[in-house]
Amino acid sequence: MKRYLYTIALIIVWTSLNAQTQPWSLEKCIAYGIEHNIAVKRYELAKENQEITSETTRLSRLPDLSANVGQTFYFGRTPDRDGVYQDQTGSNSSLNVSTNLNLFSGFQVTNQIKADRLDLNAAVEDLNKAREDVSLAITGYYLQMLLAKELYKIALDQLELNKEQVVQTEALVKGGKSSESELYDAQAAMAQQQMSVTEAANNLDLSRLSLTQALNLQELEDFDIEVPDMAETILKEKSRLCLPADVYARSVMERPVIRAAEFRVGSSRKTLQIAKGAYYPSLRLGAGYSNSYYYNYSLASGTGNASLADQWAQNGAESVGLSLSIPIFNRMTTRNRVRSAQLNIKNQELLLDQAKQDLYKEVQQAYYNATAAHDKYLSSETAVEAAQLAFNFEKQKYNAGRSNTYAFNQVRLRLASALSESAQAKYNFLFRTKILAFYNGATLTDLP
Repeated sequence: MKRYLYTIALIIVWTSLNAQTQPWSLEKCIAYGIEHNIAVKRYELAKENQEITSETTRLSRLPDLSANVGQTFYFGRTPDRDGVYQDQTGSNSSLNVSTNLNLFSGFQVTNQIKADRLDLNAAVEDLNKAREDVSLAITGYYLQMLLAKELYKIALDQLELNKEQVVQTEALVKGGKSSESELYDAQAAMAQQQMSVTEAANNLDLSRLSLTQALNLQELEDFDIEVPDMAETILKEKSRLCLPADVYARSVMERPVIRAAEFRVGSSRKTLQIAKGAYYPSLRLGAGYSNSYYYNYSLASGTGNASLADQWAQNGAESVGLSLSIPIFNRMTTRNRVRSAQLNIKNQELLLDQAKQDLYKEVQQAYYNATAAHDKYLSSETAVEAAQLAFNFEKQKYNAGRSNTYAFNQVRLRLASALSESAQAKYNFLFRTKILAFYNGATLTDLP
């Protein structure tokens, strides 16, 4: 039994350690970042608060119910239960229960319910916008870390070339085909490349730190991300280059910032109807029940006081009534509220137009950034191919002793520069096309 429990414990520990060291996908990063982002949580609270406001308005249609209990003591000349003033000491216990129901108030409650519902929809879209912002930021940091990993790999590959160069130069020096100065140059180039590797490693750590901070992740040790199939990703992203007009036509119907602005325009129109409702009379229905018990302490032994049961049966009173309030003059308050509501509608409409204009500019910018990044990426690939051919040719010459260290390092550095620029162009292209595809309705989490 102990051996069985020991085996189970080992399996649990191994599973936990494996889960901690497993690379994070973009989808996992975005989900974790959204869940732990403080700004998103604040928008969630704002949405919940608007839900409470909406529920409060909806329940205002119900009648209210209140009860009052009172106890009064009389000293000196006070009225008795028949209303005659005399010197006496007494007390009065009272109970009152009342209810009121709003029958009509110029449709203000109905319009307020509709306005609150639209405000709730706007709060939901604000929350979606906050989640989108976090997703875009994390996607950028994720791709930045992928770039840093690739640049680090390029630096390591270049260091390996330097080491091979040193070994080859040593052989050439021993064979009398090269001077010792060539060996010193090769060793110096290797030391310089080692500094480049250190810098690339530091940049990778900084990119990892930026991503984990965006995730609000406290533990940095063993944090790593998945490296997707970049060839498949590039092919997929190329197919997403759409014209700005087509992207905008779809994006304007789906973007939370536009939908939130539209809901606020609708809410402002309902607010105008609420303000105009104050011009109408209001009608309320009221009902109540009251009872009291009177006790005179001046009567000997209280023999002149009716019993509680008798007074409860005799003193009870019920009431039902209607209250009609007709607005006549309220110092132009209603008129000014209507005018203010009309101005608010115009302001919300302008905000909606501004949001649409900003969205179209963003779509245009995303499209031209994506096409420019695509052209640069194609050019960088051509440059890499040319630099690789030049390097292969120079390497053959160097190994044969027909080239020197300086010429070889110059060609190697051009190859390293071409590879670095190609990597930067590639991830810039991925990020730009992903933003354009995002505006076109695609998700950010579909890296292969």
